[in-house]
Amino acid sequence: MIFRNYNDYEIINLIKEGYEEAFELLVEKYRFLIAKKIKSFNLGSEYEDCFQEGLMILYRSAMKFDEGFNKTFTRYFENNFHNYLITYKEKKIRLINFNVEKLPLIQELMVEEPVETMYLDQEIFQALNELSEFEKQVYQSKIIEKRTVRECAYFLNCDEKRVYNALARIRNKIKLHLMT
Repeated sequence: MIFRNYNDYEIINLIKEGYEEAFELLVEKYRFLIAKKIKSFNLGSEYEDCFQEGLMILYRSAMKFDEGFNKTFTRYFENNFHNYLITYKEKKIRLINFNVEKLPLIQELMVEEPVETMYLDQEIFQALNELSEFEKQVYQSKIIEKRTVRECAYFLNCDEKRVYNALARIRNKIKLHLMT
């Protein structure tokens, strides 16, 4: 069957009667219109999906078409497919906007667990052995015995500033030793 031998109304009546060849004729006739509409909406990356949807809309349009509305089938189908493409594009834009708007919130809600580094006791003892006698006393008093800086200074009979400086040196020495 060649679609040029039939007009749209004859093909649609054949489709409604159940002739599969008639729908194939309609597809052959309207596939270029479907492709043109997809291209006009810049949906080249979703061409296959939109083309398949266009074929389904073509079939539904043929089944629901009524000649009594004084409208050609071409305009009827074109309006149906055009409305689908508008809706499809708007959904795509809404999804992109939703993702862009919600991305900062999603990133804020993400919980990043700190990476725990495990050190052997031997490594820690080696790091502590590199401390001076005063730094070992500050370490013992502040870290092990959990005293405040003021209490450490009173216990060690020195300035608070000297305790703060010793704590900074302790941190740096331990970091340096454990990182290498």
